[in-house]
Amino acid sequence: MNISDSIWVWIGALGTIAIFSFVFKENPVYRFCEHLYVGSAAGYAISVNLKSIVDSAWTPITQEGKIVLIIPVIFGLLLYARFFKNIAWLSRWPMSFLVGVGSGLAIYGVVNSQLIAQVRASLLPLTSVNNVVMVIGLLSILLYFFFSMEHTGGVKHAASVGRWIMMVTFGVSFGNVVMSRISLLLGTMETILGKWLGLIAL
Repeated sequence: MNISDSIWVWIGALGTIAIFSFVFKENPVYRFCEHLYVGSAAGYAISVNLKSIVDSAWTPITQEGKIVLIIPVIFGLLLYARFFKNIAWLSRWPMSFLVGVGSGLAIYGVVNSQLIAQVRASLLPLTSVNNVVMVIGLLSILLYFFFSMEHTGGVKHAASVGRWIMMVTFGVSFGNVVMSRISLLLGTMETILGKWLGLIAL
């Protein structure tokens, strides 16, 4: 057995075990590690955002002469005007800009990716078994949710096919989620038993 002498491996392993201790009962060690994790994540997010401001605004303005970037900087600062009662109304300008641009980008993204792209991907030539199964599955699932027509006879059978295909899809999705979580667990156990305790060879 060759126990690791790296302080970071020890911290990671002990922190992982402390988080896993919640399985048995909530305890002070778990709460400490939980708060440590949340605090570290918040600090990391702040540092990344500050670096983004320096790289995207401060450096281009001061070193590259891109004065036009002062406009988004001013808009960003105006967001904090809402904390001051006398000038709180100024925060409406950048907020309206963010909502407008965000809505436009979201609408374009949704229409392009969830409508147009999916329609294009569904218009397949029936030249292979995979394409036939996909087209039949798509049409039967759409028919299952088509409530303007009574589901009797052939429509009922086609809708049942769509329901079975959906159930298989949900099962596969659930299996993928379980498999990914088990993979994360195995990676964690590999770190504890391999890198930390040296009980298994990596």
